Amino acid sequence: MIVDIDIGNTRAKWRLSSHGEIVQCGVMDSQSQDWSALSALRTYQPRRVRVSNVAGEAVAQRVRGLAGESFNIEAEFALACESVGRVRSGYQEPERLGVDRWLTILAAWDLFGNRCVVIDAGSALTVDFVDDRGHHLGGYILPGKRMMLAALFGGTSGVRVNTAQVPSSDYGKNTDAAVHNGCFTMTLALIEKVMHQDSEVEGWKNIALTGGDAESLLAHLPDTVVHRPDLVLDGLALALP
Repeated sequence: MIVDIDIGNTRAKWRLSSHGEIVQCGVMDSQSQDWSALSALRTYQPRRVRVSNVAGEAVAQRVRGLAGESFNIEAEFALACESVGRVRSGYQEPERLGVDRWLTILAAWDLFGNRCVVIDAGSALTVDFVDDRGHHLGGYILPGKRMMLAALFGGTSGVRVNTAQVPSSDYGKNTDAAVHNGCFTMTLALIEKVMHQDSEVEGWKNIALTGGDAESLLAHLPDTVVHRPDLVLDGLALALP
């Protein structure tokens, strides 16, 4: 039994698996003080805990404590590095690439085995490009939906938006819709540009989409875009086999 944990800035996803088969999975608030759902997995006697963490050292210490107290094992933390198998980092200082981005790159290459784009629509929107040799070419980092909304809240006195608004690419006929749809359309526009750039090789055909906002984007994207909600967790098995 192996526990894999993907700790992002806002959410932590986890799953318990045995020989590649998922036994249990769940989602929690990254900053929550209640980690009882993970502690309860002690009944399965997991032999490993593999972690991707971008939420800071305090959260990392909490995971280390949980692994030791509940499972009597040491948590293993994935780190971005120069290469894993055929995949090579595109950063001049590989360790400065976010570990969650690195794990999605590994998982996307494992999925496609060819040139591909990885889009993580989470707290931040990240886009990473991998060529046909498995070499990471670099990417983009933009504000995600929540960050864009927060920027409007903080920078304008008259904009107070309902965060439950369902976004679309339609013209907004009230402030809520105008803000949500504007942010949503900006995200779609970037993804569409990515899909059609590098026209000399007919664009990027292998695209993996993950992150908390992925599902809202899928309905507006071609069926060829592959949705993998647990791409970071998939990457943990490749970084820490």
